[in-house]
This record gives sequence, C-alpha cells and structure tokens, in this order.
Amino acid sequence: MTRFQRELRGDLGAFWQQHAQGELAKVKADLGSGAITIDEAGVARNCIGRALMDDLLEMLVLVTDKADSAATQAAREAEVKADLESYRAAGRAPSATEMAEMRAAFGKGATVVDVLTGEKIFL
Repeated sequence: MTRFQRELRGDLGAFWQQHAQGELAKVKADLGSGAITIDEAGVARNCIGRALMDDLLEMLVLVTDKADSAATQAAREAEVKADLESYRAAGRAPSATEMAEMRAAFGKGATVVDVLTGEKIFL
C-alpha cells in the first residue's frame, strides 16, 4: 500500500486524508481542463505531453477508468530511453563555465564521472 493510499484511507489522520482528497480533486480538475490527457490507448500525459509519473498516475486511476497504468508506464519508459539515448549521442564537452563549477565543487585534479554516459572528466 502506498503512502497516498494510506492518506486517503485516513490511516495517517484527518489532516492527511483531507490533503489526499484535495489532491484527487486537483487531478480531476486537471483532467477536466485538459492539463492531463488520456489517448485512445489509455496513455495519460501531462500538459507538456509527457507520460505521467507513477505518483500522479496512481491518483488519476482513482478518478477515471480511462487511463491504463501499464500503457502509461511503458510510454514513460520509452520516453526516458529515447531521452537518454539522445543525451548520450549529443556527447558534447562541458563548457568553460561547467568546468569552473566542477573545479569549485570538487577541486582541481579531481575526476568527475557523467553517470549517464560513463565519461570521465579530469579537472
């Protein structure tokens, strides 16, 4: 059981239960206004067209039966994979400003590793 489910059920007290009910009301309003959309495959997207994250998706399925959790999660995973591939393919070197910031943070002579590409940057 997620924390949100516990909040909604009232396990964490009246304050959190009211808060959870308010969050559901916001999600319902966003769905009504078009800030959240659901396509014909059941994929739920936010106002900038990205597939919803699990926390918001959890709330959305409580207010509508049109959203498909598995389809939305698969769409999000595909988006993340494409974004990471694009980032890795860009392969640009750090700017002078970024290098200066890294030196200030880690010290001259340190090695910084880009966790997305594995590239080592020697300061």
